Amino acid sequence: MADAHEIGNHLQKIDLSMDNTPNKKDLDFRLPRSVQAVYLRPLKRQAAYGVPSCDLQMRSYSVRNLEFFADFALRAAYYLGLPASGPVPLPRILERWTVPKGNFIHKKSQENFERRTVRRLIQIKDGNPETVGIWLAFLRKHAYYGIGMKANVFEFSKLGVGKNMDLEMEQMKDTLDKTWSQIGVKKDKRSGPTADKIMELINKEDSRAATHGNAPMVKPPI
Repeated sequence: MADAHEIGNHLQKIDLSMDNTPNKKDLDFRLPRSVQAVYLRPLKRQAAYGVPSCDLQMRSYSVRNLEFFADFALRAAYYLGLPASGPVPLPRILERWTVPKGNFIHKKSQENFERRTVRRLIQIKDGNPETVGIWLAFLRKHAYYGIGMKANVFEFSKLGVGKNMDLEMEQMKDTLDKTWSQIGVKKDKRSGPTADKIMELINKEDSRAATHGNAPMVKPPI
């Protein structure tokens, strides 16, 4: 049998052979550009014509959350190929309320409450309406808590856009009529399959039992 001294020397040799401490040369490597960009300012694309396409206003009660989400929105705009400018700090909204401190002994004493809303503005220029819509949908999907957004989108159409809208409404009229016919009862058509079905459901025994039999029998309007 081996001595304890020999076993200790053998274990020490195993530990030395398993020492995988990396050298300085192994640690000298470059991070991917996508990872490096996280530690730098957001990249921005230059607008060729400078025509506004969208104004996105963000509001929050926390400056930290607002700056974080504004940075996220600028990075998303860059990777979608949208020229973005900002974020531009807008004037703060300051609101104050004075209310009674209590309703009995402290009725005459009052206390004040204050709320400050900070805002930032990001403007998209020379953007395709479809790309702008994708950008806004992406921000809504990954919205950060405590952030409110309001977007004004500008689109440019050809002359006669009103006529095209009227034609689209006429094409949708048949579909809308079928949909609205299933909602409520029309004045000019008090009776019909929809109205009869509604009256049948209301006058069922289960429905009347839920009201303990106090609900009167309902008849279709004349």
